[in-house]
This record gives sequence, structure tokens and C-alpha cells, in this order.
Amino acid sequence: MFKIKSGMFLDKLMGKKIMILDIEELSFIPYILPVYNSLRSKTDKISYYISTHYPGASDLSVFEIPAEKHFSVIYNKQLSQADLFLSPHIYGTGNENTLRVHINHNQPVKYQSYMKRDFINFDVHFLTSPLHREQTENTIKNYSLENLNIRLFDIGYSKSDDLLNGKYDRKKILEDLGLDVNKKTLLYAPSWDEGLSLRSFGEEVIEELLKIENTNLIVKLHPISYCPPDGPNYEFYTGGINWIERLSKFEKHINFRHVTSGKTDPLLAAADVMITDLSSVALEFIILDRPVIYIECPEFFKRVLKETYSGFGETTEEFVKNDPKANAGRHTGIVAEDTGKLKEAVERALNNPGEFSEKRKELTAKLTYNYGRASDAASGKLIELLDLK
Repeated sequence: MFKIKSGMFLDKLMGKKIMILDIEELSFIPYILPVYNSLRSKTDKISYYISTHYPGASDLSVFEIPAEKHFSVIYNKQLSQADLFLSPHIYGTGNENTLRVHINHNQPVKYQSYMKRDFINFDVHFLTSPLHREQTENTIKNYSLENLNIRLFDIGYSKSDDLLNGKYDRKKILEDLGLDVNKKTLLYAPSWDEGLSLRSFGEEVIEELLKIENTNLIVKLHPISYCPPDGPNYEFYTGGINWIERLSKFEKHINFRHVTSGKTDPLLAAADVMITDLSSVALEFIILDRPVIYIECPEFFKRVLKETYSGFGETTEEFVKNDPKANAGRHTGIVAEDTGKLKEAVERALNNPGEFSEKRKELTAKLTYNYGRASDAASGKLIELLDLK
């Protein structure tokens, strides 16, 4: 830690502002990298450091930040030298003398409001969308936090900029995956929680989807489901299961691909129908005006929701299933009551993709700020907060 503090001291002498990029889990990279790249294109007056569970990991090389500027997240609170702490994780904790900025790593889902103890650890919240603003303002109202002067800025969802700007070509993506471009493509993209579809009956879901003729099936799990076995949160995020190994048995199917690395966005561009449970990635797909099928997960709603999200405002089963601030767009798609109903639901979506289009468009109006320009908006606001203009 002496080397980190010394490095920050020298950077200060050179007139640099110090920014900590909080990448606790490697799966947070896509939410920070676009903003970081935009910042670097605008100013050279910032010196960057990375806090993570995995200092020196090869995945972090995309930032071109030397490994000697990586350190464990356990030291975040000690580094008062930093000017700004940027985290895509509501549980991130920076030094109280540092400006702490939360840049959300997902669209609103699963709960009514943030937990007070986490929300107030940040001075600034970057909001992804009008829906996110509603959720955030609920938090402030629920806990009477109006006097804390927590600042909210309408920024957008940086991760989706390339997708919204039409960067990805469906044909090329499928060709690169070795899939038939003439077939309709299904994307199974579940969330990670205990009680949701992956851990409860994910293999059964895949088996049912593979029965549907003349389709490709891409599986892309929540990024945190690929948490490394040596990570401190491995058991919590994965249920102690190596999902790459577990799902390898399906690779014998020529129309099946389990994409375990890289961005999710190209797969969204390539898919015709998404199958999920309660993942916010559904909202990213809804913006493309394409159908989503939601798998009912009774264990999550009857048990896990109460155990895991009991402190997140007035979060209830009814609220999470029906309110757009929590339901991942469930009201705009088909709900499959069990895996035996998946084939029928998929065929219905493929045969009539416009069935819920009006509902999707109504929700889309609440799903983004600065359409396709969120990274630019975020970097501009960070420069302003650092008083670099």
C-alpha cells in the first residue's frame, strides 16, 4: 500500500487528479471501460488506479493501467489521496474524503429501492434512465435522505452505446460463432440469484430450447456467474458451480453455443428472441423491440426474494412481478409458467414478434438517457466534477 500512496503523491505533484476505478469483480469491466476510454480521449490530467479482487489479472489489461497501480478493494477506504472513486457496484466503499460516484451496472430490477447503508456511501449517482431515476428517488424518499445533498445526474447506460449506435452486424456475429445465419436465434440469458432459473433448472431450460427445430441457441449467463473459483464471492454468485464445465455437455449440438467471455451486446444484436427470468439484460433487449420470454421461478419469489432483498425498501413479490422498476419488463412479454411451456412460448414469439411491440415501446421511452452517447455524458460530467474544465 505504501507504493500506491507514494504513486498518488507523485501524481499529485505532477498536477494530476487521482481516480480510482472500482472493478471489484472482473465482470464490471464493460460498465467502466467505455467511460474510461472517453475520459482518456478528452484529458490527460487524470492518473488512474484500479481496485479489484484480482490485481494484475489479464482481463484488466484493456485499461492499459500498469499492474503496480492495481490494489485490493480492502484498501479503498484508506486512500484519502484519491480525488474521485468511481464504482459500478452499489456496495463499493471509497474514502469519505474522496468524491464517490456510483455508475450503475444494470438497469433497475429486483427491488423497490437501494439499501440505505449502501446508497449513502456515495456522494453522486449517475442515473441510467428515467426508470432508474424513479427507483433512486424512491430510495431518497423512503429513507428521508433529502438533506444529505446526494447529487443525481441523468447520464445513461454507457455499456449499451455501441449496441444503440448499431455497431454490431447480426450476420457476422453468427458467422463468427459458427452458427447458421438463416436460422432464428434464441438467447438464454438468465440472472444469477439462487432460486432463479439457472440454478433451479437451467439445464432443463436448455434441453427444452434445443428441442425447437430450425433455431440457433446461444447461452450467455450473467457475467457474475463466471466468477473465478478463487474469487472471494464465488460461492455466493455461482452456487459453487463451474457453469462452463456444467454446460459443456450441450456442446455436441451443432446449433448450440455457450458464450462465456466477451460482451453481451453483440449477442443481443444477433438474437431474435430472449429467454430469461429476472435479468435486467431483458431491458437492453426490449430497447431493440424484440420479444422476451420470462420463465416463472417460484422458489425465488417465495423464499429468496424475502431473504436477499428484504432490506431494499418495500420489496415484495407483487411489486417485483408487476412494477417496471423491478420486473425486468415482465409485463411486456410472455411468461412461461414452467419449462414445459417454453416451446409453445418461443414459437408464439417467433411467429408474431410484434405482439407486445407497443408495450415494449412504451417501456423503452423510460429506459435511457443520452441514447448512444452515455459514455460521453459520463466522462463530461466526471471532468466537471474534478474541476478540470
